[in-house]
Amino acid sequence: MTRPGLPLRLLARAAAALALLPGSLAAQDRDCPATRPPAEPVCSVAGMIQAVNPPRAGDAFGNLNPEAFAGGANADLMPGQASLSFSGAVAAGGAACARHLSAVRRGGTEGVPGLSPGMAEFLEGAMDSAVDVPVAAGGTRRAVFEVFSPNAIAFQGGSLHEPLTLRHDGVGGWPRNAGAHLVIALTDAGPGDLEAGGSYQARAVGADGDGDPMRLYTAWTGNTRWVPYGPPNSPQQARRQAEEKAICRSLRQTHLTMLDRIGIPLDATEGRLMRDWRCDMRRVAQAGTRTEIDGGTLTGTVTIERITETAVIGRFELSGPVDREWTSRVWRYGNETGLLAGVRIVERQTDPRTLRVNGRFAAPNMRRMGYAMSTREIAQAAASGSGNASGPTLELIEHTPARQASNVSWETPGLRLTFNRPLDPASLVPGAVRVETAYGDGAGGETMRRTDVALRLADAETIVVVPDAILRDGVRYRVTVPGGAAGPRGAEGATLPTDRVFTFETMVDLDDIQTVEGLPPFLRAREGIESNTFQVAIDAPLVRDKPAVIRTYVKWAPDPDIADGWEVTDFRAHVRARNADDPDGPPLAPELVNMRIKRPDTYTPREIRMAENTVNLFGWTPQYEEASAVRVEVEPARQCGTPRVFSAPEPLEWHPLERELRVGYVFAKVGPWRNAVPTTMMQEGRRVAREAERFARQQFPVQDVTVSYAGEVTVGPDLHDELAGRFPGLEADGLPDVLTGDDSRLCPDETWTEKQLRLFNIVVGDTRQAVRDHLLKAVHDGMAAGGMSADYDATVVFMPYEWIGLGGAANYDLGRDWDGSAPDFAFPTIAMSLVGPDSGKTPVHEMGTVTHELGHVFGLDHIPAASDAAATPGERCRVVKDTLNTRMDGIEGMRLDPDGRGALNKSSEEGNAEHKHALLPLMHPSGLPKAQQFITREHYLELLDAMGPMGAVPAR
Repeated sequence: MTRPGLPLRLLARAAAALALLPGSLAAQDRDCPATRPPAEPVCSVAGMIQAVNPPRAGDAFGNLNPEAFAGGANADLMPGQASLSFSGAVAAGGAACARHLSAVRRGGTEGVPGLSPGMAEFLEGAMDSAVDVPVAAGGTRRAVFEVFSPNAIAFQGGSLHEPLTLRHDGVGGWPRNAGAHLVIALTDAGPGDLEAGGSYQARAVGADGDGDPMRLYTAWTGNTRWVPYGPPNSPQQARRQAEEKAICRSLRQTHLTMLDRIGIPLDATEGRLMRDWRCDMRRVAQAGTRTEIDGGTLTGTVTIERITETAVIGRFELSGPVDREWTSRVWRYGNETGLLAGVRIVERQTDPRTLRVNGRFAAPNMRRMGYAMSTREIAQAAASGSGNASGPTLELIEHTPARQASNVSWETPGLRLTFNRPLDPASLVPGAVRVETAYGDGAGGETMRRTDVALRLADAETIVVVPDAILRDGVRYRVTVPGGAAGPRGAEGATLPTDRVFTFETMVDLDDIQTVEGLPPFLRAREGIESNTFQVAIDAPLVRDKPAVIRTYVKWAPDPDIADGWEVTDFRAHVRARNADDPDGPPLAPELVNMRIKRPDTYTPREIRMAENTVNLFGWTPQYEEASAVRVEVEPARQCGTPRVFSAPEPLEWHPLERELRVGYVFAKVGPWRNAVPTTMMQEGRRVAREAERFARQQFPVQDVTVSYAGEVTVGPDLHDELAGRFPGLEADGLPDVLTGDDSRLCPDETWTEKQLRLFNIVVGDTRQAVRDHLLKAVHDGMAAGGMSADYDATVVFMPYEWIGLGGAANYDLGRDWDGSAPDFAFPTIAMSLVGPDSGKTPVHEMGTVTHELGHVFGLDHIPAASDAAATPGERCRVVKDTLNTRMDGIEGMRLDPDGRGALNKSSEEGNAEHKHALLPLMHPSGLPKAQQFITREHYLELLDAMGPMGAVPAR
């Protein structure tokens, strides 16, 4: 984050001179075409609707049809331009809208407000029955002006609602998601008393033109999320939830059908609420901050500058005490479910403060009758003063940067303003154009601070605005061109009727070295770009012909001086990766265009867990030593101007391993399978093989994995009888439930009965393991005799779980024993029990057990190692059990799709994309679903060396 130093006026003015020279960087940035602001930049129907947040605003707002106002139709119903600025209790401001001049009547005859006697007579004659239409008359009228930040809620409802009803990116220069509303009543003057040059006492009032104001200002920062229905705790609650969802869907469809029939476009009207509403969710919640200013007593003056046949133009200044409330909210999750349950307020500040309000307005002055809002009547003032309809007017017709432009250079922003007529150079005084941003006050509030600028004429109609010092990078700036005498003046004396306001955001400086907090330990804690290129595990050498991902972190820190809502927390950029040895060569992976990149501290836990906090470049399958380093380039997306590219190299390491892993699988015809292997088990075996191919490819540093069918193995009657004799229950109805599995089913503290059963299970378990080893030895010898062993790096023997009651195991004993005798197993043989669909146990194809046992084949030990070193089964049980459903250390990688086009995050620091809570090593001693496990970086590095040349399996 670039921090400007002392204002270097001489250098800045030299830069300003350079900015006017053709061919310079500033000139190139300035080549952006100037944008012509519309006559009503933000107070059109579409503009006001865009500030509304449909899921919270309700269908009462935003139901205007923009087509009814196309081409200037019904212009007299639309608001005029204004500007509004708050200081003191809150620092905010920007372009605003002004409702038609109105009046509130006190005393006299009660009747329909704003209705003329002639119109009353017409209405009486048009009705079938004799009806007396009363007309309000007599008494005294007081002039009322109403200005509000552009939003349909204030325009249609005459007030602000709760903060979340507004959602926008900073319309008209206001802070993001902010809204303001002010009704001003003159205390001693009516519409007919207004004269150009007159100054009148005034106070802020309610929407009806009397009383105290209601909600003056709202704003919120942070994020919104849909809150799901919680798991029902009873059948009755489940029915209620289902009924609510069904009613919601029915009403939604009915409403949209009705709108479709009457032809109202759904993209910019009330249909947005129903279209966007999620009936499967309970409500919308927001975490972040909220600011609200309610009530208060504001008094001051309104000065009328000119009155034309179409507008009353003037300015106002008010101040007084108000109540300001600021809250900070965080997400709240269910204790048992872990699901989002809403928010909780962690800090609340409620205190009286002084609010100062000033601004300008060009209130429409075109209609003679009707009502403005509530009981206020439409009014019209007589044209007066030198600034009438025939006099000259000044208009801002073009400016750069464009309104709400992003990624603007902080060094050469290219600020230019073009007007409709020649300007008076003497009017270019300090303050004639203001460039400012908001600084935090340390108490949840903000203060607007101006940036010193120099103003000069590029030609008769164009002002060049040159900051005296470079701007802050990654900050939102507001440019205000004041109306009236405070702003630029035409050569004939014409001024802008109201302030013209627009905002832009400066580019984030990714070459800075500020400290960034909260990053995982494998990253440098400073701003910039940092990539990790890997195929399985982070910071591991690459092998050829295996898809890789280039995972890129784009890091910048919050600016501690700038207020919330005025910092750049996200921007759009084009991201690509090149061979650093060939910087002009083609990208290594497809470029990602116009990617949204967020500041690291703004990502949600879910986004981090899903690796959405990084730019992930897929599609590169490297060749051996193809590049010594990768260079990632981040080019902020700009509407125009000179591209700015930030880049950072990442050195690469390579490993020469070339390995295709070949595994065979057979079915052992024993126990329930003695006569024939069931079709369902054959299908399950094939599925296990397919899933093991994919999963092992995602865990091991190999180019390919094949797991192929190698037949069935029939156990002779003598061997089968011998096995059955070792454990009589094998030929019965299977093992009792309490005896299946290992000792981890029962852990201390345990009852006396549980202890006896556990000890019995250990004895019986040892017997079952001996039976399984005996069977595997027989299968191994049979395959070896037939020459099948030469075709595979390992063989998986499937057997029925209900017969043996054990999961998986790898048996290999390469090399001669210590006494010189031949090994029991000449090639690795893996036992794997299959479970039926009705067993109630997790199917083997959903588990990583085959790949786990292959890890043992290549020398990998269990993690935690304490489980194998445990002195007692109970101790082993506790070690294993204490790690279940946790995130263990040492895992940093991604589970890449076989085609290399996508991946799932597997990170001890960031989380598991496939499971909210659990991430355990591949070599964890418990049989686990694949979604919960991944290989550690340490084990992956061991495999790179252990897997060796083709066909070799190293000794353990």
